[in-house]
Amino acid sequence: MLKKGKKPEDVQDHVYETVPEPTAPKPASPVSSSVTRTENTIIGKNISIEGNIRGSEHLFIDGAIRGNIEMEKHNFTVGSNGRVEGEIKAQNVKVNGQMLGNIKTQGKVEITKEADFLGDIRAKGISIEDGAYFKGSIELAQEPHRKTTLAPKSEPAPISQPVTKSKTQTAKLGVKEN
Repeated sequence: MLKKGKKPEDVQDHVYETVPEPTAPKPASPVSSSVTRTENTIIGKNISIEGNIRGSEHLFIDGAIRGNIEMEKHNFTVGSNGRVEGEIKAQNVKVNGQMLGNIKTQGKVEITKEADFLGDIRAKGISIEDGAYFKGSIELAQEPHRKTTLAPKSEPAPISQPVTKSKTQTAKLGVKEN
């Protein structure tokens, strides 16, 4: 007798899931309004990708990626199981897992206490939780709070007479006089 098995389309192994996330609450009244929806792509912990990724929705990585990622106007998150090796360009970046590479954002970078980060960061804001591993450099892309002008360097006054050393000063320096 044969057992009934699952059809291939019933298996729940997805490479990614797209989850709509409403950014505005639904109105309580039956008045029609447009709800802005933001799409999120999730790459699960059992998925590995080699290659560059470019997208126009938020990206959450809990798997492994080796390659550059461009999400210029969207957020990028490395989950606690995530491992990323490459350059990241996104609006905001949050690192919970392992990251080896550089981050360039127009917004904020957040490195949590569970994160291991090796690389350079260029952002308008940064947050590194106590306990996070960070090795790299940070460049904040913002204007200084105080705009001061430094006074120009003044030149030293010229010496009008030659300086002569006495015999006792010369002897202390260990220089013999003629």
